[in-house]
Amino acid sequence: AVVSTQSAHYGRGLYSKQKLLGSPKLALHALCDGVSDVIPRSSLAALTAEDLRLMLNGSGDINIEMLKQITTFINEAGPSEPQEKITRFKKWFWTIVEKMCVQEKQDLVYFWTSSPALPASMEGFQPSPTITIRPWSDHQLPTANTCISRLYIPLYGSKTIFKSKLLIAIKTEGFGFV
Repeated sequence: AVVSTQSAHYGRGLYSKQKLLGSPKLALHALCDGVSDVIPRSSLAALTAEDLRLMLNGSGDINIEMLKQITTFINEAGPSEPQEKITRFKKWFWTIVEKMCVQEKQDLVYFWTSSPALPASMEGFQPSPTITIRPWSDHQLPTANTCISRLYIPLYGSKTIFKSKLLIAIKTEGFGFV
């Protein structure tokens, strides 16, 4: 049998469509069903692709003001540490973070939460980020428990040491997870 050029194009189109859409069709339907179990389809209808991307991935732009609003501090430095040291610690932390470049902020958030991005809104951050202030040590690096979005940072003797230790911790691949 002789196959015309038109038939060959049509056949290749059907073959391509089957390879691209046919094989993953069941998986895509299951994914859609799972999403619609959590989010009504009527709510999804109004979303743009960018809205959905932000919901799923968060924003790569690290909003420090939002992070400040939702972060809580737990003082485990000990009752003998004066409150002004704890206040200074918090000020140093936010000053250091505000001066970080975009990549360092993303590295910090990844180290802290195991996600390189923040959720699009404060409501999307579960659990809320926490910083546990540990007893004084200029030799220990910060650590993190990403499952509960918690940083463990010792009180440092200077802002320079604080910044240095924090940057080392967030740049070291695979280090710091508790």
